[in-house]
Amino acid sequence: MTELSQFDDDERALILNTPGVVLKGTVVSDGSKNALVFLKEVTAGAKVFKEARKHENAFVKSVAQALRERDPESSEDELPVDDVAMSEALKLAADVADLLRRKASPDDAAAYSAWLLHLATEVASAVKTRQGGLFSKKVAINEGERMFLDDLHQALTA
Repeated sequence: MTELSQFDDDERALILNTPGVVLKGTVVSDGSKNALVFLKEVTAGAKVFKEARKHENAFVKSVAQALRERDPESSEDELPVDDVAMSEALKLAADVADLLRRKASPDDAAAYSAWLLHLATEVASAVKTRQGGLFSKKVAINEGERMFLDDLHQALTA
């Protein structure tokens, strides 16, 4: 099993910061500025973080536990919740996937990447939206979210 202690401080920070940035990137990918939508999406993300503390993969579980125990003041500069968050999420996802492919077990690297994608998918599908106007049917994941999820998948598997 891969241990967080195997990584230096910068690598550990990357592993621990990426899920939050992916959450923010996913939240803004729908293009909505609605506070209720934001709240539902963040709540869905919090649920995924909580569930990860019981994840079947021990590495993902240890990351979730470290995030829970983390001092909120220790996080680096807060990323604004805007379009910058999407590009930063994709960059960090690619960086962390590369790091884990090099330094973690293949199972742990795959589980962490799958967990990030699960996080983004749950957040994106937290609110159904009308994509084509008032009389269109509601969709769980809109086009902007779908594009972000596809880009995230590419970043994690490249």
